[in-house]
Amino acid sequence: MMKYLITLPSLILAASAHAGIDLDTLKNAARTRDVATLETLVAQSKGDTLEMYPRYYMLSTTLREASEADASDFLKRYDNTPLAERFRAEWLKELGRRGSWDSFVTEYGKYDAPNAELQCLRAQAGLAQQQAAPVSAARPLWFSDKAQADACNPVFEALFASGELTQADAWERIRLALAANRPDFARQLAARVGNPAALGDKALKQAAANPAKTLANLDTTQRANRELALFALEVLGRKDPDSASSQLAAIGADWPEADQRFAWQQLGLTAARKLHPQASQWLARGSLDGLNDEDRAWSVRAALRSQDWATVLKRIDALPAEQQQDTAWRYWRGRALQGLGRSTDAAAQFGQLTGGTDYYSLLAREELGQPLQLPPASRVSEDDIRQVRNIPGFKRALELYAQNWKVEGAREWNWAVRSLNTDAQYLAASELARREGWNDRSIYTADRTRAQHDFNLRYPSPWRNHIQTYAADNDLESAWVLGIIRQESRFVMDAKSSAGAAGLMQLMPATAKWSAKRAGISDFTPSQVTDPEVNVALGTTYMNYLQGRFAGNQILSTAGYNAGPGNASKWQTSQPLDATIYIETIPFTETREYVKRVSANATVYAQLLNQGETRLKARLQPIAAKGNPVNDGAP
Repeated sequence: MMKYLITLPSLILAASAHAGIDLDTLKNAARTRDVATLETLVAQSKGDTLEMYPRYYMLSTTLREASEADASDFLKRYDNTPLAERFRAEWLKELGRRGSWDSFVTEYGKYDAPNAELQCLRAQAGLAQQQAAPVSAARPLWFSDKAQADACNPVFEALFASGELTQADAWERIRLALAANRPDFARQLAARVGNPAALGDKALKQAAANPAKTLANLDTTQRANRELALFALEVLGRKDPDSASSQLAAIGADWPEADQRFAWQQLGLTAARKLHPQASQWLARGSLDGLNDEDRAWSVRAALRSQDWATVLKRIDALPAEQQQDTAWRYWRGRALQGLGRSTDAAAQFGQLTGGTDYYSLLAREELGQPLQLPPASRVSEDDIRQVRNIPGFKRALELYAQNWKVEGAREWNWAVRSLNTDAQYLAASELARREGWNDRSIYTADRTRAQHDFNLRYPSPWRNHIQTYAADNDLESAWVLGIIRQESRFVMDAKSSAGAAGLMQLMPATAKWSAKRAGISDFTPSQVTDPEVNVALGTTYMNYLQGRFAGNQILSTAGYNAGPGNASKWQTSQPLDATIYIETIPFTETREYVKRVSANATVYAQLLNQGETRLKARLQPIAAKGNPVNDGAP
């Protein structure tokens, strides 16, 4: 053991009087592996609200030398906290490295959501303990289109040795890798099937670079060549679905039926994401077996884009039972029934969805002629707020937030919210966060009430005067601007995304600069983007531009705000389209969900402000036919 390592019990006994914790010092000591400073911080932290944090970073930094007694003490002392869960995952990996399988199995049973690496370590424990069941349980991890953790390799070897994985399963994974456009990984897997030339580096690179040439010169009677052809068709389909369809029809006629159906399935899915009008028909020629949830969803969306209600209904009814319960597919099942003239069945379907204020609930309400009526706000008592403030998890969260450890603070807050049981507690915690200026956690918590609500907490409007002023200056609806901000930043004025967007309205640097020029702000500097007033001035200027570009269509403008106006235009078709279908078939998952949430947000804000359009459907103006592309230099 290294000379600087002392046990946590020893540190606790030797602790000096509480002197508080400087979290920046703690983080720097952990980053630089400054164990002496970590020891000092551990000793100083006894009795502090955040005393577990120096202890966690000490253990995490010295994990290789940590004793099982120290780890067990930490996990017991701080059980049911986010740091204990975080450390347990690290400790499980360390136990696996050490081969301490009995201890591993004990701790593994306490961990909530093990990832693939930990599942494979559990299987390794089964191998070491000569228990077959944990090894067999890892078999589904083989069927991934990307490499798994190194911990899985001995498990997969054991499964092949026992015959639980076969060469057919190796081919299946090669197919998955190629369908996901991971030819390098497929080439690595080729050793399992004898390293055929068709899966070599040269052949795969040529197929990726010139798929048409590969398809023209390929004898597909052999399995490896068919997999190469499927890959080439996949590449061609992303560039030119019609050419891929013609090629498949020409060369695939003599293939085994399963391979033909897979090829049409993959082409249909690729075409669906490109919003190709033939996508649903190509999917009908293929198999819908073996799809993941997202691919099944796209099979429905392809039929939606064609407004083929019979196929929409058929494909929704073919979804796994759990996926059918998703609010989106319950709503669209009602629309399909409605489209087929089954109005009574449709009304019954919509009636199951009217309990909330989310996008689909609002749509279902309006289908039944039941517009949203917000209930009066439930009162929050000061006693309830005091009780919530004294819950250890909330105390830690607020102290972390005060020291600008916002990610860690949010993690503690969310974990503490899990311990709440009543709407009164949720509302008290939400009000506490609001008073602390922590708007995103206030919204997060208020959103969880079930019977008693305060929509002013769910849908706050700080900086309302600025927002209403600049909305009016830019001929925008205030409720729409608020809906954008709630989705973009949850009213966190200094929010920054990994992509570089910043401020209340999450403006990218280029967009902020362009908007400042358009607004006539000559002295704008990038550092101003997190100033609430400046940010709202720039964001509403950009919204005004989008509103003008899309002739006042709020849905296209909202999609353009998130994904760029070029993409919003690209997703239009040659014919006018129902806005709900346009939204549901947006290829970008983030933008698709964004437009739904902003639209629902704006509808609720209109009610709270008693201004603007209070019906969601009125916001969903039909999407005009695609026009000529616009290139006006806007970001």
